[in-house]
Amino acid sequence: MPYSDMGRGPVGLEHATSVSLARALAVGGLSRLEPSLTAVDVWDPAAGLGFAGFLLVEALQSSGVEVRYRGQDINEAAASASLRRFEAVHDAEIAHADTLAHDAFEDFSADLVIVDAPWGMDWRQSATAVEARHRAGAFGFGLPQRSDSTWLFISLALEKLRPAKQGGGRVAALVNPGALSSGGATGGVRQRIVDAGLLESVTRLPDGLAPNTEIPLYLLTFSNRAEDVGRDTAMIADLQTMFTTEQGRRSIPVEAFHELESGLRTKKSGPRNRTISTRQFTRRDARLSRTTSESTQLSWRVTTYNDTAIDGRFLEARYGPDSGVSLTEEPRETVDLDPSRVFREDARELLRDMAAKGWPSRRLSSLLAREPDAAPDPNHEKGERRLFVPTSWGGRAATELSETNAGGRVLAMQFDDDSVYPPFMAAWLNSEQGVASRLRAIDNASSGHHLKALRSDANSLMRWADELLIPVPDLSVQLALASADERLSSFQADLGTRRASIWSSPESAEEVVSKVAGAFDDSLTSWLDQLPYPIASALWTAESAHSVGEQQRAYLHAWEAIVTFHATVLLSASRSDPGSSSETEAAIRQTLHEQHLGIEKASLGTWVVIVEKTSKSLRSALENGDADDVARVRRAFADLGRAGIERLISKDVVKKFNELNGKRNRWSGHTGYTPEQELRTQVDSLVSDLRELRGLLGNVWAQLVLVRPGSAKRRRDGLVQTAEVAVGTRTPFAAREFAVGEHMYDDELYLVRDGSQSPLRLGHFVQLRAAPSSAQFTTYFYNRTEGTSVRMVSYQYGLESELEDDVESLRADFGGLALS
Repeated sequence: MPYSDMGRGPVGLEHATSVSLARALAVGGLSRLEPSLTAVDVWDPAAGLGFAGFLLVEALQSSGVEVRYRGQDINEAAASASLRRFEAVHDAEIAHADTLAHDAFEDFSADLVIVDAPWGMDWRQSATAVEARHRAGAFGFGLPQRSDSTWLFISLALEKLRPAKQGGGRVAALVNPGALSSGGATGGVRQRIVDAGLLESVTRLPDGLAPNTEIPLYLLTFSNRAEDVGRDTAMIADLQTMFTTEQGRRSIPVEAFHELESGLRTKKSGPRNRTISTRQFTRRDARLSRTTSESTQLSWRVTTYNDTAIDGRFLEARYGPDSGVSLTEEPRETVDLDPSRVFREDARELLRDMAAKGWPSRRLSSLLAREPDAAPDPNHEKGERRLFVPTSWGGRAATELSETNAGGRVLAMQFDDDSVYPPFMAAWLNSEQGVASRLRAIDNASSGHHLKALRSDANSLMRWADELLIPVPDLSVQLALASADERLSSFQADLGTRRASIWSSPESAEEVVSKVAGAFDDSLTSWLDQLPYPIASALWTAESAHSVGEQQRAYLHAWEAIVTFHATVLLSASRSDPGSSSETEAAIRQTLHEQHLGIEKASLGTWVVIVEKTSKSLRSALENGDADDVARVRRAFADLGRAGIERLISKDVVKKFNELNGKRNRWSGHTGYTPEQELRTQVDSLVSDLRELRGLLGNVWAQLVLVRPGSAKRRRDGLVQTAEVAVGTRTPFAAREFAVGEHMYDDELYLVRDGSQSPLRLGHFVQLRAAPSSAQFTTYFYNRTEGTSVRMVSYQYGLESELEDDVESLRADFGGLALS
């Protein structure tokens, strides 16, 4: 361990480096180190407790490299602790000194420099000495603003490197978000270093790796060797979601470091890294304005990334032709090294959905009559073109403030003309796409790096309105859709009234049901075409059963298939964070033991417990507000939107599964005679439950597609893999191409979306195997372990309903669920 609770006490956590951050610095420094070197000189300008430097020295010495280490730190206690750590290193010196003011090792040139300086540290106290050194020739890239010393340390590190003619050297540095994107003098220093061709890579690391802060951190690498740094290019990588959590502490797994090292060493693109032009770091900021029909001038700021120009073409593409939006000042350029803006194309899916419907998309800012009101008057005049939108995940957009049902802030907006029908806009903003657009606008308009919040001032609210993407189809389409939404809502209310009426007039129950049943008779059949094949085929077996007794058994089996598949999906997603998953699986194992259940004999109750515990863990990760946790969960579900994930892990789904488990235990737990009428009632109940489940899950299985991977090819824009789409009841499966970040393995099942960085590989509790002569595939579900074999069952074909396999084929899938 880098420090102990006793050892770090008198020094303070601000001088400590975690294992993961130390390894990140080592990987950044060593990835392209000249292999032929037999001796390496290392400089550490902010040594702290010395752990990062010591880990690097040990790594080099373990490869037979002779190391000279020089470190210094402004804190005397930290320098003393670091000195004690290096006592066994032959050629190591640590000085107590202010690195910004004085170089304790002036004649020392380095092959490697690691920079883990205090993040965002003010350098006013060292200003006199820094400015004097600058006049004497140090800090050759200029002086940044006094509020952050990060680029002073990086400048010194670059100047400390061995000259390129003598072999050159490398720098690995940890920095905070502000150091990447701030403007002014700091931005000027950053730009001069990039223009000098010294930047090699920028990597986003997970939050929460440091022992004393939760702020996001980035690993930057620099080199003065031409073979390390491409001409006007740099590598960017995103390890934000590559972490594991154990006992509340995060760390980066070894495979993530392997991936980063490979990218730096080979310069080849991977699932989470790519090489870009340094011009793509160009950010532009400008102020825009438009005059409304009421002669009110609205003004807001716009920011573009990826070297996107802010000009007339940009304004027309963003706001539509004849929008009246214009530039009020020349755009300002800044070199912004934050790679998330290059990786994240957060508007692509929304725009693609609108384009598929033939709807033009607009920014809300181009449609408003005045600035959004953060404190709307509940007694506003009727008939105004107003809309009320909550700025939280909960609550509904509405044309009346009282109908928003929001516990937080609600913004009131008035539209500038009749091109937008507020009831349509309210209905769309309450759809899954609309909620996604609302969340995107809140995230992009909020300020702050770690704790992001949307402010209530006019500038912030107009920025929010400018980030809110909305569709504006023809007014006739808006009117028709708003009317349809209102009618469906009235039907829902009418169903509630009819449902209540059967208790006051029981004799009318059958008549009431018959009046509305026709509208829903084919709903389940059409749903089968969206469902993953293992579920759809089991349901089709139930739908096509000849007798009511066969139907009852088949529907119970279909429900077992649904719950087993669901549990397998959630368990597979949960294991994207091995540390957190091990704790979840320990809780599952304990609950199964208490209920006299187990994965060794997997009943429906076993799978329900797995769904319940994994859902709870995943819900907690989404609801705690941590951006990295949310990003990790989305990655675990193949980049499915948050609304879709919340459907899969909702408490209502768990409740429904528990209800089904109770019904199954009652209806199949005895061998006595069951009258046909009672069996028919049970079938109707199971079908009704299916309708409820469909309502809970929505179209999530249309978004997250089950596939069997095939051949893959790498194109200029990434990896494309062909896969058979195992959806619906028909075989053979149709093949499609999917753009993916990671290669999917043959003979496995995945859930994927086009553009998924990490397709979700399912555990082997659900398998597709060679089928009887009447079909191409049969789905088999894990049932139990029997000695050295596992029993797999099918709910499709009676004659081949079981098979046995070697227990070793599922050993890894048991994970922490098994008792032994």
